[in-house]
Amino acid sequence: MTALFSSRDRATAELARTLDRVATTDLPILVEGETGTGKSFVAGRLHRRSRPGRPLVVVDCGAIPATLFASELFGHRAGAFTDATRARDGWCARAGSGTLVLDRIDSLPLEGQATLLRVLEEHRFSPVGASTAQTFRARVVALADAGVRSRVAAGTFRADLYHRLAGLHAELPPLRQRPRDIIPFARRVLRRLARGAAGALALDAEAERLLLACPWLGNFRELQGVLTRAAIETVDGTISVGMLTLPSDAWPAIAELAGARLLTLAEVDRLYALWVLAARRGNVSQAARALGVSRRTLIRWRGER
Repeated sequence: MTALFSSRDRATAELARTLDRVATTDLPILVEGETGTGKSFVAGRLHRRSRPGRPLVVVDCGAIPATLFASELFGHRAGAFTDATRARDGWCARAGSGTLVLDRIDSLPLEGQATLLRVLEEHRFSPVGASTAQTFRARVVALADAGVRSRVAAGTFRADLYHRLAGLHAELPPLRQRPRDIIPFARRVLRRLARGAAGALALDAEAERLLLACPWLGNFRELQGVLTRAAIETVDGTISVGMLTLPSDAWPAIAELAGARLLTLAEVDRLYALWVLAARRGNVSQAARALGVSRRTLIRWRGER
């Protein structure tokens, strides 16, 4: 859930319309964006709109050793190598006529890039140890962190593979460039969380202002995590600023709101204490020493409702 396809930001809404227009085609798509911007969500939507009911195979290219890439991509026949005691289908075969999602494609070593390029050019692949080739029929959606073009320019990502993958190159904008989407997204998250709670969940006005002021370097994933934790804090369904456990990069915004007298001193104290506790990886003793307070005081701040 990234609000991409219901965005109030004009450029983002246009990108969503473009993605929906090409969803039903066979065009390979490269989706680029920072962590937490919703690349996997986009890949799933493309699959559901183009090839519902067919296989969806998601591969983390960064988790496969270079020496095993061909075997994982193509599969192998029994006896193809020492540990191949039985035949095994690879990603290409398992995807069939569905969708093959190549996550973290930008982390693929050059040797693996060359192997993948041959499949995309020839639309055929041969399992390791096999004498005959099979037809590759899947639609390819590649996901990458921001900066793919710079990798091409630096020579760490093949230009020919980039052009094969980027029938459409969709760059998902970070949340900080889409401020009009922050509060609508937050409210949708709270509605979803409220379905498992006793009653409705809502942000008060000051909490909404703080969410709008934060940089959200972790994008929608980070915002959703903050809201999920805050929902546990509230007893009456209203989430105030004192219940928001925010990252350190949010402190300029907190200081600005405090200067505008939107936060009480108790709220500032608690937010800062929680930040110090997070910076000490949850070690209460270390955080209490850094703050100059007792463990009991810090535990009370942490568990305040």
